[in-house]
Amino acid sequence: MSQSVPSANLDEATIEAFDLAQRRTISLMRRVVAELRTGQSPEEIIQIARNSAESFGFNNWFREPTVQLDAPKSAFRSGKSKALQHGMMVEINLSPSNDTAFGNLGHALVFGSDEEPEMLVQARELCRAACGFSNRFKCTGEVFVFAQAWAVNRSKSLGRARSVGHRCFPRSGRSNLHWPKMARAAIYLRRNQIGWFNYRRMDGIYAIQPRLISTEMGLSFQEMIFVEEHGQRILGRDHFDEIGTL
Repeated sequence: MSQSVPSANLDEATIEAFDLAQRRTISLMRRVVAELRTGQSPEEIIQIARNSAESFGFNNWFREPTVQLDAPKSAFRSGKSKALQHGMMVEINLSPSNDTAFGNLGHALVFGSDEEPEMLVQARELCRAACGFSNRFKCTGEVFVFAQAWAVNRSKSLGRARSVGHRCFPRSGRSNLHWPKMARAAIYLRRNQIGWFNYRRMDGIYAIQPRLISTEMGLSFQEMIFVEEHGQRILGRDHFDEIGTL
């Protein structure tokens, strides 16, 4: 299993490779969103991502793309029997990889409308808040508790989640042998998850994805950050307020 790599060992070339991969993932997401059409199934939307990934410099997937229609409470329900309709909420998660790095991006929107319900606005704000709260002086468990408190203070929750993100590992050591499978396998270890009882200090690259749950629905946005000496850097973004946007 890939071992934890201190951020001190993440050279600038590695950080820039992840930043570039995330920027390309954002561009890929824009392409997928631009090709959404009434009547599409989640599988058809996923196929758009698969067919487009190579043109953005990707040749593999860190995690298989997922699509949820109509904001199900569980992130594992895709709404396979549903077809995309005007006014329906869509959540897309893309994690494509190349030979040096990968991206992690989750985006939600209302199809065919510029109006955003409170739930969607709050899901974006929660992701921004969790990214902003993260720094090298925080334990990953503190980030989870912060996200949970943020949700509860708005009469919502994180559902049954035990993690709101994970650490991301570069291509090195054992992960180099089966890239990106070994880097992917590493995130299942509790020490690499942003979870309730994780006391490890934040250090390195992380994917942040708290899922906001109400009594009727659930939504999440996902971003990548690099925790550095004095705060954090939002990978793939030029400004903090770009989080959750395309």
